[in-house]
Amino acid sequence: MKVFNLILFSLIFLADAVATDESECHQRDSLFADVVVLKNQDNIIPLQYLHQGRFACIVVGNADEFYSRLSLYKEMPLFGIPPQNPEVALSILDAAKDYDRLIIVIESSSTDKEIEQAISRLSKQSQSVVLFLDDAYRLINWKGVNEIPALMVSGGNCRIQQDLAAQILFGGRAAAGRLPYSVEDIFIEGAGISTENLSRFSYHIPGLDDDEIHHHLKSKIDDFLTHAIEELAFPGCQVFMAVNGRVIIHEAYGHHTYLEKTPVHLLDLYDVASITKIAGPLPLLMQLTDNEIIGLDDAFSEYWGDWRSRLFRRSNKSDVTLRQLLAHQGGLVPYINFYANTKDDGLFRRRFYRHQFEERFTLEIDDHLYLRDRYLRRVFRDIRRSSVSENPEYRYSCLSFLIYPSVIEKLTDRNFEEALYEDIYKPLGISRMVYNPLQKGFYREEIPPTEMDLAFRSALVHGRVHDEAAAVMGGVSGNAGLFSNANDLGKLMQMYLNGGSYGGEVIFSQDTMEEFNRVQFPEMENRRALGFDKPHPDNDERTVNNAFPALGAHSSSFGHLGFTGTMVWADPEHQMVYVFLSNRVYPSRSHNAISRLRVRTALLQMLYDEVKNQ
Repeated sequence: MKVFNLILFSLIFLADAVATDESECHQRDSLFADVVVLKNQDNIIPLQYLHQGRFACIVVGNADEFYSRLSLYKEMPLFGIPPQNPEVALSILDAAKDYDRLIIVIESSSTDKEIEQAISRLSKQSQSVVLFLDDAYRLINWKGVNEIPALMVSGGNCRIQQDLAAQILFGGRAAAGRLPYSVEDIFIEGAGISTENLSRFSYHIPGLDDDEIHHHLKSKIDDFLTHAIEELAFPGCQVFMAVNGRVIIHEAYGHHTYLEKTPVHLLDLYDVASITKIAGPLPLLMQLTDNEIIGLDDAFSEYWGDWRSRLFRRSNKSDVTLRQLLAHQGGLVPYINFYANTKDDGLFRRRFYRHQFEERFTLEIDDHLYLRDRYLRRVFRDIRRSSVSENPEYRYSCLSFLIYPSVIEKLTDRNFEEALYEDIYKPLGISRMVYNPLQKGFYREEIPPTEMDLAFRSALVHGRVHDEAAAVMGGVSGNAGLFSNANDLGKLMQMYLNGGSYGGEVIFSQDTMEEFNRVQFPEMENRRALGFDKPHPDNDERTVNNAFPALGAHSSSFGHLGFTGTMVWADPEHQMVYVFLSNRVYPSRSHNAISRLRVRTALLQMLYDEVKNQ
């Protein structure tokens, strides 16, 4: 892998005084022009290949806004350095040598000389980014500045400059600024290099961006969601809206539960339910199609032998194609209650369960509850034996999605989760979209709970998949099981909207995206594409209350809903991405105010109305 040595200096341009006060920052007329790339060897800026190398951020002092924005592009460990304690600082910096792509932020104006020297050494030895929040003239005394392959400076140390510097660094925005004065003979007045937008999201910056659409929407959404929470539609939620690649709304509302102890944060993970179908197996199936490893019109039994007809065992599914299954045109039953025979009179049968992890009992259902591994065979057997409608018709079914992870593993000879994370999520900078988050190091405090499950688990489902079928699969399934925040789902939907690419990474071809986004069986009164839901075919003739997903949605738009109170939607014609996440099933799935208030589609309608009025 090519070595990228990048040093990022965010400096305060000053004449008589340093303008670090937030109010002075807001008064500037040309903040964006003040962000300057002074050196950019090998076009290092913007940062690419986010899935390569080990990233970490080191902060000497405080740079909260920079790190917060950085985390939306690429989550990484944060190491805090005391600026005047070289013993502790040098120990931390020494440990940082294990990371080969460092972003080092120096906020303190009185950094110990030993610390400066250690940072200088790191900048030469690793793929380093140094963000220097101080007087530009300190560059004069910064030894080794001429050896820095890439150098970037910004116009100040307030919230806006830190946010802007992070967005330019990751390619959310382009740099076009020029240095307003000379720094001795190191950099002359007017120096600066332009960089390109890398087609990653840019984020609305209050005080810098004057987006009318943001101000109009924000007020409406605040009022609407405050009312929805008061009506007990859900305890809390996340909302994400992007237009033309600019994130105009990214907000968290309410709390994890109605006890109002834990506020919802932007990085919190929600159980996204059936959105898993298009966020889990689908992009990998699209890659397999793109690489001609599978064919959409092949019988699915070619890839899943359990569905083949045999001499003494006929199959009613041997001729069903992958295209029919992905469009829900295969005639399969919608759902099977797989856990029903694992309990007697409400008690867990010892034949199937253990209260601790044991050999052959490794499928974690809940705390101190593990299901027998071989139960997966029964799941697949029950699917094989299930009925198929005699006449072809649209019939939404989760069953084939339970099988896709196993098929993908068979075809790729790789673990399903590994393939998903390495080939899809990491290249896109997705860090917080996972199966079984409690097993991946996440905490319950950052995961809103779903339902008090009295039918199956006899416990509050918190940090584990809500869907019962996915639960008996050990939490890893193609029909449900993923947890995510709105930002990471937004990246995935933008990748789809872009036709298979995002941030310079090509996941699959434009042709494959167009085929999967095409309504497959319109003559069968089926509006579905391959995996994706689509607008009603007569959507423009409907009223606001019965349109889906909203009036104005273009026929090219696509998305999906989730049972837990979630929705994603993208519209290529209007260049819009929308994500809504909630835990509306808390504490019971009987709560249906989210549908009565039409929360998910009403928010999308607000976005369409604002875009149309611009």
